[in-house]
Amino acid sequence: MSYLLEDLGGLVGATLLAPMLLCFAGFGLLRLLDRAGLAAAEGFWPRAGWAMLLSLAILPVLDALAIRAIGMPGMLLLNGALAMLGVSRMKGAASACRGAGVFFLIALGWWLICAWTLVDFDRAGRLYQSLVVFDMVKHAAVIEQIARQGIPFTDPFFARDGIAGYYHYFYVWPAAIRWASGFHISPVMAFAACAYWTGIAVVALLWRIAADASLIREGRGRRVLMIAILLCFVAGADLLFMALRYLMVGRIEPEIENWNSEIRMFATSTIWVPHHIMALVAGWTGLLLNTRARKGETPQRLWLAGAAGVAYASMFGASVWISLTLAPVLIVWGMMALWRRDGTLLLSGVVALLLSVPQSLDLIHGRAPDVFPVALHVRPFTLIFAGHDLAAQLWSLILLPLNYALEFGFVMLGASLYARSARPTDAAGRPVRTLLLGTLVAGLLVASFLQSVIINNDLGWRAALFILVPLMIWTMRVAQEDDAAPRFGVLGGLLLSLGLTGTAWDIVGLRLIRAPAFPVRAIEVNDDPAMAYALRDAYRWADRHLPEGATLQHNPVLKRRALDFGLYTRHWPAVADSDAFLFGADRHAVAARVALLTPVFTQPLTLAQYRDRAARGRSDTLLFTRRDPAWKALGGPPAALPCLYRTADICIASPTRKVLPRKTLP
Repeated sequence: MSYLLEDLGGLVGATLLAPMLLCFAGFGLLRLLDRAGLAAAEGFWPRAGWAMLLSLAILPVLDALAIRAIGMPGMLLLNGALAMLGVSRMKGAASACRGAGVFFLIALGWWLICAWTLVDFDRAGRLYQSLVVFDMVKHAAVIEQIARQGIPFTDPFFARDGIAGYYHYFYVWPAAIRWASGFHISPVMAFAACAYWTGIAVVALLWRIAADASLIREGRGRRVLMIAILLCFVAGADLLFMALRYLMVGRIEPEIENWNSEIRMFATSTIWVPHHIMALVAGWTGLLLNTRARKGETPQRLWLAGAAGVAYASMFGASVWISLTLAPVLIVWGMMALWRRDGTLLLSGVVALLLSVPQSLDLIHGRAPDVFPVALHVRPFTLIFAGHDLAAQLWSLILLPLNYALEFGFVMLGASLYARSARPTDAAGRPVRTLLLGTLVAGLLVASFLQSVIINNDLGWRAALFILVPLMIWTMRVAQEDDAAPRFGVLGGLLLSLGLTGTAWDIVGLRLIRAPAFPVRAIEVNDDPAMAYALRDAYRWADRHLPEGATLQHNPVLKRRALDFGLYTRHWPAVADSDAFLFGADRHAVAARVALLTPVFTQPLTLAQYRDRAARGRSDTLLFTRRDPAWKALGGPPAALPCLYRTADICIASPTRKVLPRKTLP
């Protein structure tokens, strides 16, 4: 069967399974919290939005604890029981769907975007991958580990004793899909389906924040929902720099963010990093629950505060960086609440800390001592000022306003129009409006002056999401008015066009903007489609024939980051590449093993040397390709090693000369 058809079939199945395994359980949580007055008086679609938010905010930590305690079946039983409890809250769905045809068409369009960006296209023995595989290798590997090992799990990038230390709560959902499908749905397609539903939850969150902030005028709910969907696809003014780059050096980029320190809008963020988006949804859902808890009566307020604490624990387990950004807001708000003798924030904090103990212990025990993960650094403006010297930092500081204006574009203009407008003054929405301002300040401070230093600056990149949410909400308030078009004016039209075109550029560029069709720099991802197809075939053979747990080592230095192994197999390498410390392995141990195993693929060795290096490097089998220097020097794979699997492009060999038993595994 074509890999394209296989992936599309898996994506369809995963898209249908995902709400059954997670989202429907949100209705059960909604029923439990309706007793505290959460949404009992609202219509079906607002309640469905709450159910979606609660499923992404509360279930991840509960599911992770269930898997830890009794395995994947226990998690599915928990979610199934909650779904059964919530059946009564699904009444009215059929009638509510009438007149919602346009939203279903938009949902279908979003699904097609997810399919376009995440499935593999194959033709005539060549496999065409999206640029998202650069991050997908990590996503798919964690999903496979949780589906087969549960929680905690071992390190898929570096063979070592002990467990991996990583934030993994998002991956519980696709891992459940993989497990429930009998391992027929691939980790990548399970991930794609969950990214799809996470995108829908983002829209539900934006609408709910606007509603609770009293920023939706009477009768404008549907219009605001459409605006929220539109704004998720509006990037900044990045295309201006793309045009400037082309004029100066005659080159373009497949992604519009490559000119500057990354700030992605929701559509592309959800495709690339839905775990951070889930954490954002969980954090903001917790804030909304806390605002309601402060207005409720005991014991209802305690239920809501406890639920908020569960949401914060899910946030921590899904993204440490999102949690670090929101933490100052929670601390300041909690201290102010205690000053007023309101202990609901304290209760939420205690619940969050208690539920986060297992995950915290995993991070402590699963990660080797390393550099401090956060450092001071002014957010650079373009790569020109990306240095650490004083001059570059000062210029970046001076240019911060311009930096953000270009990155946020249309929503920055909308926020400025909101600031000059007559704003709501009602008391009901004031707490949420205050939180919008508070999270904006926290996001600005963290994104502007801190960076993470483990591999990429994920802290600075994801903290910007807390800037994005208020800007979008304020823009939604302005854009719902009848006179919105003249207020935004020509500048608004230009920025909106640039933003929509920029997102379209990103979505198309993930797959099509490549050399030689376009003047782009050399990109390692999918630079040899024939080899990508051969590797997917080879890894499928390995999964069906190699013993469970056998390591399959590829050349760790052929590319900056090895990708295909994480996408297509469960037989992990002894060391993935020079960045294999991602899940907590010791950097020096990673470097030493890379140095030990590199000669196996770069120069001819004797049989004894192959055996010695493979044994010391914990490599049960070796995967040679025609791109390895040793293959090129010998005109084929090493003759000293018998190939268990052999094609014109690939040889899988056992350095022990053992013929491994044939097994057919799922």
